[in-house]
Amino acid sequence: MMHSVFRPFPVVMLLIMFALILSPCSASARSESGESAPPAAAESPADSGEDVAEKPLWEFVLFNTVSRIPHYRGADEADWYILPLPYFIYRGEFFQVDRQGVRGIFFRSEYFESDISLFGNPPVEDDNEAREGMPDLDALGEVGPSIKWYFTGRDPLNDLYLRAALRGAFSVSFDDVDLEYEGLHGGFNLIYNNRRMFQDRQIRFGFNIGIDFTDSGYNGYFYDVAEDFVRPDRPGYNADGGYAGFSVGVSGSKRLTDTLSMGVYTRWDNIEGAAFEDSPLVKQKNNIFFGAVLTWRIAASKKMVRIEGVED
Repeated sequence: MMHSVFRPFPVVMLLIMFALILSPCSASARSESGESAPPAAAESPADSGEDVAEKPLWEFVLFNTVSRIPHYRGADEADWYILPLPYFIYRGEFFQVDRQGVRGIFFRSEYFESDISLFGNPPVEDDNEAREGMPDLDALGEVGPSIKWYFTGRDPLNDLYLRAALRGAFSVSFDDVDLEYEGLHGGFNLIYNNRRMFQDRQIRFGFNIGIDFTDSGYNGYFYDVAEDFVRPDRPGYNADGGYAGFSVGVSGSKRLTDTLSMGVYTRWDNIEGAAFEDSPLVKQKNNIFFGAVLTWRIAASKKMVRIEGVED
């Protein structure tokens, strides 16, 4: 059964989870492989000029999105999230803040880049029927190293690259500010971004294909059924680690004015053959994630910096 509700988050939770969730897709359906995540924030004025490889050193942006996000991969229920909130972009040489959160660039060349990858999953509360009587799932944050391989070198208008990432996952309780390690999540994403084809119309589009792998601890967080929660229609279950599914995502955005942009994004997740496929908490093999974005750049630095590739 598909059950969706509109759920406004507490402000503090929004600010924390925004930095994680919107860096796209995970072994949970909340948004990972992603990286077919929401389109970038409002493009800088430089994008309409002759040198689109330059953008402001920093920008202050108001980000507004409406998103439908399944509770987890394999769930037949979803929530709608309304996220109106500000965020800050900083494009330093080795330290950056953007939709993917705070990250450090450890190595960069024409074809390769290594940095810190972030991801997240919103909490799953007591409105999930498959988990009735079971504890709520706290918000999940992930952090770890990633490597990008640009097949044809960096191009600010047309990027194709492979990203490999491995992240440790931590559940975050906002009630008692508790942090607990939950396991490992890794994967590969083939990502393509294009600004060149419709440059005159100031339209950008992107594609993302991802495959995920998770350990037993990570899978157990979402899919285990302990003995205390066994019912006639919900047998006990202990998840193994391994293959965690694949995803295909597309996104597009259009710059409306010098400070205003809009975009749409969607992702299909499939868990056929996943290590946790037989869990009684898995109700379907396919999930759809989608949403719309409106961004307004409130302020920007006069100092411009060169962007070595399309921003995720």
